Amino acid sequence: MGAIGMRIGGATALALLLMPPAGDVFAAQAVDPPTPTPTGAQLSARPGERLTFAVASSLPGKNGNWVSSEIFIEHGTLRMNDPVITAVATVACDTPPGVYLVEQTGPGGPPKGAKGDVWVTVKVADIGEAERKACPGMVAALPPEQPDERWPAGDSWPQSPWDVRTFKPGDKVTPTASDAELGFGKTLASPGFTDQPVMSGAKAVLTATATIRCDAQPGLYEVRWVGRNEVWARYRVAQTDDATRRACQDHATEPATGQLTPWLVGGAAALAAAGVGTYVLVRRRRGTSR
Repeated sequence: MGAIGMRIGGATALALLLMPPAGDVFAAQAVDPPTPTPTGAQLSARPGERLTFAVASSLPGKNGNWVSSEIFIEHGTLRMNDPVITAVATVACDTPPGVYLVEQTGPGGPPKGAKGDVWVTVKVADIGEAERKACPGMVAALPPEQPDERWPAGDSWPQSPWDVRTFKPGDKVTPTASDAELGFGKTLASPGFTDQPVMSGAKAVLTATATIRCDAQPGLYEVRWVGRNEVWARYRVAQTDDATRRACQDHATEPATGQLTPWLVGGAAALAAAGVGTYVLVRRRRGTSR
């Protein structure tokens, strides 16, 4: 595949990276998914240019891997973007012309003293003084990388801490763990849940049933195991109108009393805890690997 097919820039970058992460939007996107990047290929780039790399989603153990090079401002992270796994990285503005190696390693980079697997090379063009001076401003204007991952809709949730699905207030969801030792009988906590569901099951498949609060505001929410600090899953609550929220509350009304159950009212303090903060994640390894 030619170098042009590997690059993201200008309007294409904006279309991809400014796109909201909701599943319906992804399903309707007109941009074709990138073709997997062949091992040993040589790409072409200019300082300040953002590159995209892709591997087939069928390859196990790739999600979460780093894509690194001395020319990148920051390493890229391979994230599921069904039907492929993609990473983006930007070439630093002060990169001299030449050919540079791009390596793929596990999360966190290679062990001390070791090197990663060379994936491709990038040939960086020589640019003039005017373009180099304009480069930092161009890089600053690039949209931030979207960390949300897009897994196949039929896959259980979550496949990773960044497998961000979108739910509506009142939805019943089924958090699923594929490793029994993670939490049989343990509870999950999230500001957007009506309560703390308990994980149960057999044969290394654990599930729980959680209900999204009727008063959950739109935004990104986190799920943690009670007693553990790492983020285990994330989801988004969709924007809904007042009629939908009233219907949610009516459905949750207890028939015997005609009153809303206590966990549907208030909750402002809990909702304030939800947000888009940055965390140092302790990854959960699955059978399919992350």
